[in-house]
Amino acid sequence: MPENSVQVQVLQALCGGLAGAVTRSITQPLDVLKIRFQMQVEPVTDHSGSKYRGVIHAFKSIYAEEGMRGMFRGHNSGQVLSITYALVQFWAYEQLRTLAHQSEFWSQRPFLMFFVCGGLAGCLGAVAAQPLDVVRTQMVAADPSSRRSQMSTLSGLRRVFRNEGWTGLSRGLPFQLVQVFPLVGANFLFYKYLNALVLMAKEPDNRQEIHGGFLFLNGALSGVMAKMIVYPADLLKKRIQLMAFKQERKTFGRNPECPTVMGCILTTFRVEGIGGFYKGMSPTLFKAGLTSAVYFSIYDMFKRHLIGPMKEAEKTKQKLGKT
Repeated sequence: MPENSVQVQVLQALCGGLAGAVTRSITQPLDVLKIRFQMQVEPVTDHSGSKYRGVIHAFKSIYAEEGMRGMFRGHNSGQVLSITYALVQFWAYEQLRTLAHQSEFWSQRPFLMFFVCGGLAGCLGAVAAQPLDVVRTQMVAADPSSRRSQMSTLSGLRRVFRNEGWTGLSRGLPFQLVQVFPLVGANFLFYKYLNALVLMAKEPDNRQEIHGGFLFLNGALSGVMAKMIVYPADLLKKRIQLMAFKQERKTFGRNPECPTVMGCILTTFRVEGIGGFYKGMSPTLFKAGLTSAVYFSIYDMFKRHLIGPMKEAEKTKQKLGKT
């Protein structure tokens, strides 16, 4: 497999970024809900001391207290985050996969290649987007009346850097990488495997393309399965990021105590039990399925109708140049 040209790489990155932007616009309210649940120490049930008591109650409470703006709080920073992450991830995945195909070892182990290339690409995307994730988490998790919840992405980056330096902007990154490698790797692996099953079920003469509906469904299934594997790490990462602005969460009840990784694990287990590590999982799985479905299906449609034809045109041009 020849290396991708600069034009193809730019198109891969742009298509990945656009897929990330569309996905974020659709799933932002679920992301707000997930973060609010993850930051809540009290049970996410019909409990008198809980701020949010279930998905429906949380949606109603946020809308009643903050309006539609509350459902999309942190959307601008989340949008920049999603575009940055998706742009880097899909670009990196395509380049890593192209390099891997040049090796006999990886060519003979395609599903392992999907997992490793996907995991590494996800880590690169996570590193690029981590400062934006820190700002977005603070905006969504802070009291609606606080200045932190109203800050812009750029002012948020400046504020965190001024108060905490690079440590603040990278807060939670180790947890992010620990969860992103298996999460994104498994996501690519499950998605490619499910697509392979669909192709195997088709007639031999019609195995080149997969219907967009199957791409969407396979993306959703792969997103749910992958997220279930790493969800506790995502919760711990969010709680560690919370430590920098606990004083601006007075209306949300008790704050989790997470000064260190081990301290966060022990405190969560002691106070909330094993279920504490899976708090907010219902909206998260729904979001993960929807995100992955939109993410992969949009990018693969771009790949089919834009990137693929460009690569074919370049191959044709090269052949004509040799003759």
